[in-house]
Parts: sequence; C-alpha cells; structure tokens
Amino acid sequence: MMKHIVLLQFKESLTAQEIKEAFILLEGLGKTIPQIKSFKCGKYDSNEGMNHGFEYGFEIEFDNAEDRDIYLFHPDHVAVAGKVIPLLKNGTDSLMAFDYDPTKGL
Repeated sequence: MMKHIVLLQFKESLTAQEIKEAFILLEGLGKTIPQIKSFKCGKYDSNEGMNHGFEYGFEIEFDNAEDRDIYLFHPDHVAVAGKVIPLLKNGTDSLMAFDYDPTKGL
C-alpha cells in the first residue's frame, strides 16, 4: 500500500467555489487513472495551529509505489496539476507532498 498525502496553500483571493472546483478536478483523476484506489480531501480542522499555513490537503491511496509512479507521470495528472498549481499562493512552494507505505512501518 502507498499513501500520497499533499498539503496545499491556495491564493487568498480564491473563492471557496474555486477551491472546491480544484478538488473536483483532483478527485476526477480516479475516473481516468485506475491505479487510484481512493481519494479523500479536506480543510484544516484543528485548534492546534501546527499547519504552517497549509489549509487544505488530500490523500490518494495506491496498491504500491509502482502504481503511484504511474499516477505521477500520467498525462491526466500532469494536466490537472497544470491547472491547480497556478491557484497556489507560491506555486510549488505552496505544496507539500509526502508518500509512505504504512505496511512497512519504520
């Protein structure tokens, strides 16, 4: 199993609807990239304040690292990333990706 977690900082000028539309695009990748097993997303929801400005995130699950790699370089992912990255506060500097395999442990 492989989990692909991405945290995002959108431009402050965006509306809630524009952000929602970005996540609709991301979630839609599951229809064209069969390696995607699940997609979950949400807005930061804690009083802890440890999000360092990242207000939104999503998680995609794959069976393995090979399937994740197919997704990363899939033309549909590249196209959606090309639409979402310009909506971020500072381009790719406003994006954090973290992949791990929970079955491997530490």
